Amino acid sequence: MDHYQVARELIELESTTGNEEPVVAYLEKRLVEMGLEVRSEEVAPGRRNLVAGPQNPALIFCTHTDTVPPYVPLSEDEEFIYGRGACDTKGITACFLAAGERLLSEGLDDFGYLFVVGEEVDNIGAVAANRSVRCGHLVVGEPTENKLALGHKGALGARVKVEGRACHSAYPEEGDSAIHRLLGYLQKVLQADFGNSDLLGPATVNVGGIEGGVAHNVLAPSASAEIMVRVVSDLAGVESRLLECFIDPSTGTLDEKVEVDVTLRMESPEFEKLEGFEETVVFYGTDAPFLRDVGKLVLFGPGSIVDAHTADEKISKAAMDEGVESYVRMGRLLIS
Repeated sequence: MDHYQVARELIELESTTGNEEPVVAYLEKRLVEMGLEVRSEEVAPGRRNLVAGPQNPALIFCTHTDTVPPYVPLSEDEEFIYGRGACDTKGITACFLAAGERLLSEGLDDFGYLFVVGEEVDNIGAVAANRSVRCGHLVVGEPTENKLALGHKGALGARVKVEGRACHSAYPEEGDSAIHRLLGYLQKVLQADFGNSDLLGPATVNVGGIEGGVAHNVLAPSASAEIMVRVVSDLAGVESRLLECFIDPSTGTLDEKVEVDVTLRMESPEFEKLEGFEETVVFYGTDAPFLRDVGKLVLFGPGSIVDAHTADEKISKAAMDEGVESYVRMGRLLIS
């Protein structure tokens, strides 16, 4: 199998989250051609996961079929293949297929594939697969520069809404600025200690969006912010610490004008070590925390995360070659 060509064909199929079906249909055809039994599970209208291979195999290669927007068309030079999904994760998918073909040629057939939808938004495919798919080891394909990731940070996402009272800005005592109140609380969030890990380092915080107000001469009647904490410790403890940042010091309770809606809870997962592979840690999120019950987790893939989600997303052909060889080695090691 020409893994470069498979990557090219996958990149040419636009598959931003919610529109994964072109890639899913392509992979279904490829897996059937490999002689594998293929099953699909609809997880939302018009959106489905693919599972291929025997029931409860020793090993499953798993990655996602969706990409972030916008679509970036295929291009290529001597060293790299470019385009949306090149490293996240269409190049990895191509390496999975090529490695599987090699393993089958060696008589190693106790493995399968799991391709899920929705990783870039809500992990809907992984959540569904976690209820129905089982194996010995689950190799989750993400760009780790062909190093075995021993961990990645979890995530706590929240949307904070603050209510105020509008008035003329020349007479601020007549109103209550939601923006001013929100900014005060956000300073507490940015200064809070959300934990540290020997493996992953400190938790980090990002205020990724702020909205509110009507004009420069009006106190804001409402405001909101999007917050993301990259978690390295107990998720429940981090959530409690976040809520503490919105306590009204005059009452000792959550400010009645503040509403905190948690939009994402992602634990920091544990990954398996494999002999003979260089190791690393990564800080981005994956489907892995939502696939804990499927099998023992392994996180590995060619490509670099710094190229993902960019206008010049790419994967090197040399990294893809190494990725195929690495996945074959994993198969030999994990398939009994």
